Amino acid sequence: MILKCEKYATNWKQYKKVDVDEALRYKRKRATFVAANYGTARAIARWSKQNIDQTYKKLEELRKVDPTVPRKLVYNDETNVRPQHTLPSKKLFSSADVSISALNQRKRQKLIDEEDEKREEEIRKEAIINQIDFGMNEASLQLQAQVAATIQQLASIPQSFNSSK
Repeated sequence: MILKCEKYATNWKQYKKVDVDEALRYKRKRATFVAANYGTARAIARWSKQNIDQTYKKLEELRKVDPTVPRKLVYNDETNVRPQHTLPSKKLFSSADVSISALNQRKRQKLIDEEDEKREEEIRKEAIINQIDFGMNEASLQLQAQVAATIQQLASIPQSFNSSK
């Protein structure tokens, strides 16, 4: 015999909803038990809600009779409100931060430019010293002129065999 399974929509009402206020209330009750030395936080966390409620009633009655029992912990009303996750109102970079970073960047660029100018000046000085040391005579100047003329002639030759591709 083959049984048919019918598909039903999920009944979400059967699942327990998390009540934030109730959870906070029980969390505070457990904290008072730990403060009153009823046990460790780990042991009290395992107690059922019924056990917590019964023990809390007994503790309330004991507080009325015995003044040595620790007082009820006081909480701010702000903790009852669920924290809202909001984005910070201040931007990551304000206009003042941007202008400061731009100024810093300009300063760095100016330092780099100054260093480059110093290097170029040193290279020029070395080139002048090398020219003086090697003795730029007329023969070497004529040789340099011939090389420059040859380079100009080669640059003026049309390269037709390469340009037809």
